[in-house]
Amino acid sequence: MSCCPGNFCQFSFPEGPPLTDNPVTHLSAQYLFLPYGTLLEEEEVVRLWTEGGQTETVIVEKKVPLSISPNGIESEDPSVFLPWQLIALDSGLEEPDIQGWYHHPLFNPETQAVVLKFKHPIVVKPSLSMILKKWLYKIRTL
Repeated sequence: MSCCPGNFCQFSFPEGPPLTDNPVTHLSAQYLFLPYGTLLEEEEVVRLWTEGGQTETVIVEKKVPLSISPNGIESEDPSVFLPWQLIALDSGLEEPDIQGWYHHPLFNPETQAVVLKFKHPIVVKPSLSMILKKWLYKIRTL
């Protein structure tokens, strides 16, 4: 798979959970705007990916369908708050571009745009005592 013209930055992803439809700007992204929808479902384990070929396994916490009109984009569920600046930052788009998607040349009214919210698993970093115990165990078993 190549993300650049002329095969400049060729990379391939290892086997694993499905990838998101579009890349994110950084692996700690919380949101992703998908203007053409997705087949991914809530609570599904997926991998975020960057254009540099890095991946991170996350869980889709919420899939929010959007209604796009000439006045802007709104969630179809009025009880859901969407932080558009953060969504734009994580998706690699400008906020005015997202809000004006109705006027974008690639807008397709027949698709259901969505925003995915991700839940990142907690990664336990080893404490100094855990590292020391592991090191002592290695010495003991030599």
